[in-house]
Amino acid sequence: MAHSKSPAVSVIIPTYNRAHIISQTIDSVLAQSFTDFEIIVVDDGSTDNTASVLQEQYAQKLTYIRMENSGLPAARNTGIKAVRGTYVAFIDDDDLWFPDKLQRQITLMQNNPSLGLVYCGCYKIGEDGAVLSETRPAHRGALLEYLLRSNCIVGSASAVMVTHEVFSRAGYFDETLKACEDWDLWIRIARYYQIDFIAEPLVKLRIHPQSMQNNIRVMECATFSVLNKYWTERAPDLAWRDRKNEIYSTHCINFAWKYYDRGDRPSFNRLLHQALEYYPLNKIFIPGNEFAAKEKALSEVYQHFWGSHPQLRDSRKKAFAAQYLQLAWEYYHQGDVRNFRRCVGRIFRATFPKIPIRLSIPYLKSFLGKPVSEKIHAARQKLL
Repeated sequence: MAHSKSPAVSVIIPTYNRAHIISQTIDSVLAQSFTDFEIIVVDDGSTDNTASVLQEQYAQKLTYIRMENSGLPAARNTGIKAVRGTYVAFIDDDDLWFPDKLQRQITLMQNNPSLGLVYCGCYKIGEDGAVLSETRPAHRGALLEYLLRSNCIVGSASAVMVTHEVFSRAGYFDETLKACEDWDLWIRIARYYQIDFIAEPLVKLRIHPQSMQNNIRVMECATFSVLNKYWTERAPDLAWRDRKNEIYSTHCINFAWKYYDRGDRPSFNRLLHQALEYYPLNKIFIPGNEFAAKEKALSEVYQHFWGSHPQLRDSRKKAFAAQYLQLAWEYYHQGDVRNFRRCVGRIFRATFPKIPIRLSIPYLKSFLGKPVSEKIHAARQKLL
């Protein structure tokens, strides 16, 4: 690590009671191939021996700031106010960087002055360090519209590098938010700057029982707090209002399935019902396994909603046809012929006499058996 008067990069590490693991995080920063950086550790009122660990192992290698416990956004903001670098990178106190993370991001930013933020792919790892999953970026450029729908900046703040100047234009992390404070800031940065990414995973995000992602209620409240901040001002425009309703509906659906997986059926029912209130024609996709059981749970809410909203009867057939079309194709791709036919039958009843032609052929083929269906498909391909 270089000790220049004005380092190129300031690395901010907020921490709280992670004395047992923070050394792994700091060591991954010190192992960077790019060396012109400073490390600022902001201790958010730890009650363990974090301070002594940092003093004993890293006294000459970082700046240590202790503050009263005020939460993650406040700790990051305290670090931002102390930086000297042209660029700022964040890493949470249980995450890890690959050695070329800073080098690749700063090279990209220096070669593209219009960029305000660069992020990268990531691995999610368990407490034992085993890789659980991999996520890669997909969105770059002017991302305001994407970010107003959802957080497309994968990898949390640990995957992000920004220019120091963004804070003078976009502001700091919102300290009133209990979660999603990074998404909120990315939205404001996207108002003024272009965004780019390094596709490869350069970060390991540690997932454990205390991870904020596991606190669904907090994440739900924070998500809609962020959405409300930016969509309220657009509500008077009818076109924006329709888009807002669809976006809110989709977030309700996503959280509903999270609650379902935790066995919280009341919250599942509440959010699916709310999703349909926002946007009755939204198609509800079923994630993961246990498809039939999830369809049954979905159907109960769906039937109750439409049964209690007679004023929407003109939209009911269209909504049922679209929902069962989505379910039919899900079963079709799973090879579940019986449930495929059942869903198609519901579509035919909802749309009769206007039967969707593109469903007729796979529906008839489902009665012929797989060998015959494959021969028909091969014959059709030859004619094309």
